[in-house]
Amino acid sequence: MNNLPNSALLIATATTRADSTPLCTVVGEIDIQTAAIFRRALIDSLRDGEATLVDLSGVTFFGVAGIRALMVARDYARQRHGSLCISAPRCVNRVLEATGVAADFDLIASQ
Repeated sequence: MNNLPNSALLIATATTRADSTPLCTVVGEIDIQTAAIFRRALIDSLRDGEATLVDLSGVTFFGVAGIRALMVARDYARQRHGSLCISAPRCVNRVLEATGVAADFDLIASQ
């Protein structure tokens, strides 16, 4: 039995925008099977003292494991005097709001 995440469910890339802002783009489902990949992509995109833009506009499902990954990345960024700015669809924003952690992040509504 293969317990590895199905990589087709989550595509995460950490890149840099033209204006040098760190950018982490994630597409697919963030759940218990893909949360570790999501967390690693977030951590890899962070830079000391900078805000990182996390583009979740292509996320189609966001589970509780995704919240934990964001919280770990948030703490990691704070330790390095950085922050996360999240562009997310309603399915992500609703989970963040319902669990009371939305205020911990700079949220930008995605189209």
